[in-house]
Amino acid sequence: ALFTTWCLCPAAALSLCLLSQEYKTACLLTTSIGSRIQSMHPEEVVSLLVQLDRLVQLLEAPLFVPLRLHLLEPATHPYLVKALYSVLMLLPQSEVFETLRRRLKSVPTVSMLHLQPAT
Repeated sequence: ALFTTWCLCPAAALSLCLLSQEYKTACLLTTSIGSRIQSMHPEEVVSLLVQLDRLVQLLEAPLFVPLRLHLLEPATHPYLVKALYSVLMLLPQSEVFETLRRRLKSVPTVSMLHLQPAT
């Protein structure tokens, strides 16, 4: 019930998913935001981007330490990695974009190899 209410604000719903460690739902939500962004009014897009900007800043707060530690285990939390990369792709290049990009560069790349589909 709480999630339904928060879905009125996609960035708030995304933060709730990340905070509650529902990374698969966060991943689905970022995909949904990405597909809907083209049909949004410019004012809505700007508002969404500002909210995502704030969310990325919050990810650096102590509240999200468990999430940041989960980034050390991308094979265990692949949806977290994908959700955060999706947020990165939605953001325009800015200081916050660079903050998130630097954070994602610290994800162990050897573990990321296991995320690739087998050929």
